[in-house]
Amino acid sequence: MNEAEGVGLAAPQVGISLQIAVIDLRKVEKRPSSLEFGGKPVDWKKHMPLFFCNPVLTLTRKREDSEEGCLSFPGLSGSVRRSLRIQMDYLDLEGKKMSLAAGGLLARAIQHEVDHLMGVLFIDRMDPDVRRPIKPVLDEMLARTKSGASGR
Repeated sequence: MNEAEGVGLAAPQVGISLQIAVIDLRKVEKRPSSLEFGGKPVDWKKHMPLFFCNPVLTLTRKREDSEEGCLSFPGLSGSVRRSLRIQMDYLDLEGKKMSLAAGGLLARAIQHEVDHLMGVLFIDRMDPDVRRPIKPVLDEMLARTKSGASGR
């Protein structure tokens, strides 16, 4: 994740069938985030990397489109509509029940990684008009995957 300059990684992305993901936004400077525990704002940087297990999300209705990429699709990006704020109930690495609220990039990253845990990819969330221009690249990636070639 760090070597590829990613901000999150879900266990299924590395072939592990567990509901575990990690997010680390400390290297991101231009996209603000917010984090609350127990309804009180905290310095989100002090909680990075954020590991979570068995997450359950509650999404707000207010959404926005913003650019996303994914370590599973190197070099590809596109606009994806996501909730601006989320609440997440989860277990931490010690199995303790936790609940947080997040906004900004952190909310987006959490939604992206939880999607991975549910078998949903960011390209699945793209509007068809956004996805259409990258379809040839996606088709090529799929063909390489089916043939067993890594393309790297």
